[in-house]
Amino acid sequence: MVYEKNFITGIIAILVDRKVISQKEASVMIQNFGNQSDATFDEFVLSEGLVSKEDLLNALSEYYQVPAIDVRGYFFDTGLVHSMHKDFLLRYGVLPMEVEQDIMTVVAACPDIPGLDSKLEEYGSYVIEFRVGLLRDIMDMIREYYDEPILTEPDMCGEAAEELIEEDELDLLPDESI
Repeated sequence: MVYEKNFITGIIAILVDRKVISQKEASVMIQNFGNQSDATFDEFVLSEGLVSKEDLLNALSEYYQVPAIDVRGYFFDTGLVHSMHKDFLLRYGVLPMEVEQDIMTVVAACPDIPGLDSKLEEYGSYVIEFRVGLLRDIMDMIREYYDEPILTEPDMCGEAAEELIEEDELDLLPDESI
């Protein structure tokens, strides 16, 4: 995702204004982020330890003028998430949070994308209410809701199933005592 210069300078100005970072740190941050080819801004500032997640979410909330939410640990309605195409969610960095009456609350990494609300309305005739979240967390949650979990430990269930099959095969052998 390519960030506009206005976005980066806007977020950094908010962080300076809130005294999260100094003006000198802001200059270094802008220069160093310019050297990152694949990193997103939120990923960069968090991985470098330049600001806390909470401070960044607060700055995003102020920048976009919508409430911020940390999507990590939020329990999304699986049916609602799956009502939208995975490619759509990944392309726009959005996740539907809830529907209440005729209002759909959606968390987006960039809630000001022109026409995003009308694209979301294609999934139902809702009034769209935005929240802002971190792009990397939104993308991880989309993948988590659509993809199979990756097992890092041995498949204990698979081993147990194999043992049961072997035991059943033994039970199927003719009983020699008859």
